[in-house]
This record gives sequence, C-alpha cells and structure tokens, in this order.
Amino acid sequence: MSKERRPSIREEQKRLTRERLLDAAVEVFAERSALDANMDDIAKAAGVARATVYAHFTNKSDVVLALAQRQYELADEVYTELAAIENWTRAAIHTWLEALEVRWREQATSIRALTMAGPTLASDGAAEAHERFIAKLADDRERWRDVSPAEARQRVLMALGQIESFFSAWVVADWKPALEDPLDLVTDVVCHLLAPALYEEPG
Repeated sequence: MSKERRPSIREEQKRLTRERLLDAAVEVFAERSALDANMDDIAKAAGVARATVYAHFTNKSDVVLALAQRQYELADEVYTELAAIENWTRAAIHTWLEALEVRWREQATSIRALTMAGPTLASDGAAEAHERFIAKLADDRERWRDVSPAEARQRVLMALGQIESFFSAWVVADWKPALEDPLDLVTDVVCHLLAPALYEEPG
C-alpha cells in the first residue's frame, strides 16, 4: 500500500500564506465590504507585499471565490460528520446541531464578508457544493430504504435549507430568538424532514 505523499515545506508555507491572505481578506471585507476593498488593502492587512497577494490570486474576484470554496470545504466536513452518525435519532441530530452552531460562530465573520461580496461571486459553485452535500446524506439506501431516492434527496435538500437559513439569521445576522434553546425547535423541523431515515430507539 502506497503512503500518501506529505507536502513539502515549500508547499506547506505556500498553503499557510494563502490562508493568511484569506483571513486578511475577511477582515478587510468585514470593514469595507468586498466592493470597496482592493488587493492593496488585503496585502496591508496580511502584512505582506502586494506582489505576494497576486502570486496567489489573480484579482479580487478570485479572492472571493477562494473564500467561498473554503466555506464549502468546511460545510463538507460538517455534513460528512452528520452522514457518519450510524443512527440518526433526535438526540444525535440535536448534538450535531450544537456542534454546527460552534462552527458557524467561528465562521460568522467570513460568511458575512461573503454575503456582502454579492450573490454572483459568493454563490459561484454553490449548486455543485450542495449536490455533494445532498449525496452524502441521501445516497445511503439502507438508511432511506422506505422512500424513493428522489424523495430522500428532496427531504435532505429541504433540511439543509432550513438549517442554513436558520443559522444565517441566528448567527450571521445576530437574530435574537426568544426561546431558551433555539436549537430545540430546529431539531424538530430537521427530524420531521428526515423522518423516514430516523432510527427508532427500542422502548
């Protein structure tokens, strides 16, 4: 069995610089919006030369697309974690949503920056990303054995829509729900949509 090649020091440094530039872009876009900011602003926030920014990104649109791709990769991780839960129960869904809240709060500034970048740029690749998320959660025929593949996919799509719109309002837009545990009702909604795939615990 061949071992996975480890990145060289140069490759790792390049990756870290790219991440540093993206983090700087989030700061800049949060303060000035992606429309008003420029590549010089990103270079200054990252503490690097302008040429370093252009070594990694062609233009500002390229930066926004890279930020969006980073968010899709994080979403891949959290939906993979949901797919990895052997038995979907109400308790398991609630626990997963609690962990998801932490991730959203960590990324709230980045998501706000992408929202301010405008729907055309920030949504590029969204359809492809959501297709991956749906496949992760709907293609397990053992889990969804009581419904058709088409129904499973629609139920997952609707559940993702509910989850993402709720966290967008609650975490990103800082909406203040009056409920003691806002995730409790969200759990009920998600479980209703995923009902055919939920595991009924004995007793």
